[in-house]
Amino acid sequence: METSIDVDYVGALATPVQREGEELTRRILETDAYRNAIRHVEMLYAADPQGSTPAGKATISRAAHSLATAVTQYAICADPGNPRLMWGVTAPHEFQGLSSPRSGFGIENPDNVYRHAAISGASTYEIRGKVNYPGPTEQHFEMRDAIPGTTALTAEGGTQLAGLHSDDIVATTDGSFVITLDAQPANGRSNHIQIPAEQDSFLIVRDLFNDWSTENVVRLDLVRTAGPAARESQSVEQLTTRSVELLTQLAPFWLDYFNQYFYTAAANHVRSARRRPAGRGLSTGGWFDVNDGEALIVTVDPLGAASLGIQLSDPWGVAYEYIHRTSSLNTVQAESNSDGTYSFVISREDPGAYNWLDPEGHNSGMVALRWQSLPAEAAIDLAIRSVEVVKLEQLVERMPTGTSFLTMQQREQQQSSRANDYVRRYTE
Repeated sequence: METSIDVDYVGALATPVQREGEELTRRILETDAYRNAIRHVEMLYAADPQGSTPAGKATISRAAHSLATAVTQYAICADPGNPRLMWGVTAPHEFQGLSSPRSGFGIENPDNVYRHAAISGASTYEIRGKVNYPGPTEQHFEMRDAIPGTTALTAEGGTQLAGLHSDDIVATTDGSFVITLDAQPANGRSNHIQIPAEQDSFLIVRDLFNDWSTENVVRLDLVRTAGPAARESQSVEQLTTRSVELLTQLAPFWLDYFNQYFYTAAANHVRSARRRPAGRGLSTGGWFDVNDGEALIVTVDPLGAASLGIQLSDPWGVAYEYIHRTSSLNTVQAESNSDGTYSFVISREDPGAYNWLDPEGHNSGMVALRWQSLPAEAAIDLAIRSVEVVKLEQLVERMPTGTSFLTMQQREQQQSSRANDYVRRYTE
């Protein structure tokens, strides 16, 4: 059953651009042409080897619709002459009477708030921001060559052209800042991102939350300050046509991505961590397939990172439900071992372990780990300490000494607190 946050968000994300974008998304999703395109994605997934697994088969429709929703948001934001910085790749929610469906894909990180927009090197832009302290653990502005999934198949899903990290942003005492984007070098300017001249590129902004209960979204407005005359806004029919085109690109791309980078390895294995471009820390992952009565224990070292997060997705890369369930955990939400490492437990049934990763009742899917704001001297080879499958009756003895196990009532309280913390994204 689809879980939605039944609250109108009124904080930094509740912009006029967002309201218009979400309304357009709903209209595109209701067209016959787009519904037909989604059915083709479902058939593509069904023909894949994961389509014959219990978890894969059960989540085909959910995953296809989630990707399709994200694609409409990309299409809506694809005109750099009329830039829209839109929040997307997120959980279902309500906004001013609009019911907005799930739009995650590509193993989206539940710790992130994602915003995106198209940018042209023939124009100049400003991102006008305001931090509501405490702000996110990290904010990262990334320029890509194109929408992820529309170019070459790489470990990052595309090519990064430039970036700007929150540690390098100069702000006033009240948290205000302005970032300039144009085709010229910085030439001494702070808060500048150089974009490719005379070509379109794609801006992705990530607000990373480690403490969901206190950290706030940064208010952002994207303004085009100079450039060629803007075109007329596209009609719903034109946006639908573009959405269909993008969906026919992104669906096979991400299917190939996971088949190449995840499913070529054995189940219940996590690869060695790798460095990400532009100082974005480390990442790794794998896929799990545990039988009833079994659990996969993954023990990792945070390596001094400001943020370490682990999450589960369905076999198609759409995050399992993470608002009311613990399908993801980070170092604020999880319990550490006595030596500073973290041991996470993946199993279909709740084994009571505090650090249980909940796969929404399924036996298989993908697992991803990310270390962000990482010290330069971090020993990468120590990132993954151990990965093992155990019987549930052996779990207590196989977990580190001191591991907490929760009662059903304590689990419900953990889940309730988590959901309340998540709501802050909509209201602060």
